[in-house]
Amino acid sequence: MKFVMEKNQDESHRVTINILKETINNSLQKEFIKLSKTKIINGFRKGKIPITFIQKKYGDVVYYDIFKQLMQKFFYEFLNKEKIKIIGSPQYYIHNNKNEKKEYVQYSVIYEIYPTFQIKNINNITVNKINVQITDEEIQNNIEKYKYKNFFWKKINKPIKSNNRVTIDYEVYNNIHLITKFNKKNYTFIVSDTTLIPQLKYKIINHVINDIIFFTIKFHALYPIQELQNQNITFKIKITKIEEQEEIETDSNTIKNIYEQKLNQKQYKNIKNNIYAQIQKITEKYLEDQIIDQIIKKNIILIPPILFKQNKKNLHKEYVKQYHEKNSNILEKKYHYNFDIKVKKQLCMQIILDTILSNEKIFVDEKNLTSLINKISLNYKKPTEIINLYNKNETFKNTIKNIELKNQAIKFLKNNVNIVEKYWTFNDFINYEWETYNEFAT
Repeated sequence: MKFVMEKNQDESHRVTINILKETINNSLQKEFIKLSKTKIINGFRKGKIPITFIQKKYGDVVYYDIFKQLMQKFFYEFLNKEKIKIIGSPQYYIHNNKNEKKEYVQYSVIYEIYPTFQIKNINNITVNKINVQITDEEIQNNIEKYKYKNFFWKKINKPIKSNNRVTIDYEVYNNIHLITKFNKKNYTFIVSDTTLIPQLKYKIINHVINDIIFFTIKFHALYPIQELQNQNITFKIKITKIEEQEEIETDSNTIKNIYEQKLNQKQYKNIKNNIYAQIQKITEKYLEDQIIDQIIKKNIILIPPILFKQNKKNLHKEYVKQYHEKNSNILEKKYHYNFDIKVKKQLCMQIILDTILSNEKIFVDEKNLTSLINKISLNYKKPTEIINLYNKNETFKNTIKNIELKNQAIKFLKNNVNIVEKYWTFNDFINYEWETYNEFAT
């Protein structure tokens, strides 16, 4: 095998490889013999099909499969010989091999080298760790706030507030042209709903019934609906109804009976643990996002361009499929994310975790594994069934092991950045806007 290495202008790499025609012909002959012995074809006894017949009937398909296998085989032999670690999917290109005098067939492979990442490069990153100080009184107040109350939505004639439910009619314009198929009447949502684009919330706050509001947003180049891509779309919104929650009145005897019911110690403990778990999940994710944001900002990891393009394309396909399957609405926030930032975050985290797991020789901790599966099982009605599945199903077991390895790698990552402790009250936590606005397309 002969190969020639090159470096392309886009930072990718190319290797040109020659495969001897004799090698290809030998592999083809072996495959034809194998097919002649195993194929069942009318008019021939099994194992007695002439090689020439097999060549004529299956020649093109077999040649393609064999050549594909050989291209991959010799490419990975080249990688092993040169001790090259690649990332992403290599791209194979067959050359024009019409010159019959040549003793070889030539092809090229474009590949990208795994980015270098050293843990020392993040030692100067500083992030905030949120510690929420929550009292038993605050937990009890929240339990009582939602425990026995029954609400209904009451129509009001007041300016819109954050927790109101609002009904709107909206029209969609591209410049001055109305796009009627996206218009919608009687669209109802709660103002504080974080699944919708934030511009909607900010624009309607403090408005009243029959107010008409305009705002314009630019739909990014990969929005799931092609005709909206890269367009400045204007929404004309009319507020048709505003509602607020009101508690249903309950007679005094019922109230007395309700408040005589006390949570037992186990129920209270479960609620308390659940609140703590949710707080920890959100604050830890916030910490991880800060680290990745700074790594991207400081350009610590150079993401290979072909890999970036492939992942961006895959994410777009996934969003288009999801959009149509769920009959989604153009006001939904998740379809307005900045794809570049989202893909960069995913790839940076993948590269960091893979590097840590490889370089730091992190292995599965059986105690942590047991604790993790027990914790996961508690989210199901029958925890023992989940634990039994884990013990019997290798695929499920490997999934849990990968989660544990990832957890260890993330812990290692956090231990290597500068962390500033921030202490919040429970109200600080509840009222904080957790949305990461830099992820939205602009």
